[in-house]
Amino acid sequence: MNYSNKSESAQRRDMRDRQLTELYCEIYDKLRKRRVKNLRQVALNIALATGTPPYHVGFDRAYVVVPKLLERADSIAFKSTATRDMWLDMIRKVRYIMEQDRMSIAQALTIVLEQCRASRFFLAEQHAWVIIKHTLSRMNCRAPYGRAA
Repeated sequence: MNYSNKSESAQRRDMRDRQLTELYCEIYDKLRKRRVKNLRQVALNIALATGTPPYHVGFDRAYVVVPKLLERADSIAFKSTATRDMWLDMIRKVRYIMEQDRMSIAQALTIVLEQCRASRFFLAEQHAWVIIKHTLSRMNCRAPYGRAA
């Protein structure tokens, strides 16, 4: 896929979507061999909880949000608790790097975005299903992975 016309955040979301789908498929295959009940749901829950993707926001967006949240954690209202949790996870790492290495917000944020991984996939289950089904359809995959209700 050609990313030349996509923003940094869009490129990172695409990478996150591929990683989520690949992890889900891998877990699904392992669980299927073990004949686990509620296979799709269990595989999705494990993938969401254990995946460690890069943060799916670009530097420009993060540099707008992070300083506000560092100043006051409740200064921004988020539509989703998963999104809020992702930002708070990122803030914790930025704050730690700033304190330990005496760096500016921009320097610490650059390190977090380039070198740190999110502690999990910060997605709601319903949105994760949409991502997996969409990614599998782009991959022309006809496996049962994406047939979620």
